[in-house]
Amino acid sequence: MAVFVINGEEFSVEKKKISENEVSAVVNGKEIKLNIVREKDAFFIEKENALIPVFFAKDDSNNLYLHINGDYYKLHQKTILEQAGGEGGEVASGEIEPPMPGKVLKIMVKEGDKVEENQVLILMESMKLQVEVKAPFEGVVKDLKVKEGDTVNAGEVIVKIEKSV
Repeated sequence: MAVFVINGEEFSVEKKKISENEVSAVVNGKEIKLNIVREKDAFFIEKENALIPVFFAKDDSNNLYLHINGDYYKLHQKTILEQAGGEGGEVASGEIEPPMPGKVLKIMVKEGDKVEENQVLILMESMKLQVEVKAPFEGVVKDLKVKEGDTVNAGEVIVKIEKSV
């Protein structure tokens, strides 16, 4: 289960099924289904046989900005550290999951490497977007569970980091 902050409000999201064109998720206990259509470099949500354009951008803080049918949304997926209570919180485990399903493009670390907080560990592709999987804290890579070219699901542990003391 992932935690997202959308326009300042927190939502628990469990991605149940994601295919090329259909997204299904349980958001705060309510199931939501969307059909996503891609035409060239544009994305649309299909609703009642109409295509609604979706514009998006991402910043350096991993915030995603969406503009859909005149409405504006700021999305931020909380990191493990943020979910554990912020900078001073203890992280129960260093098991890192991707924020969404996708394909592993490049692995930037190897087992035994020392990593810094927010260091990019794995570069993925999801829905034609590049997604960075970053270290939630300073530590050592203990177990790398994927290789380049692998397809991974949200909620699947892909790397384990032992926190530095």
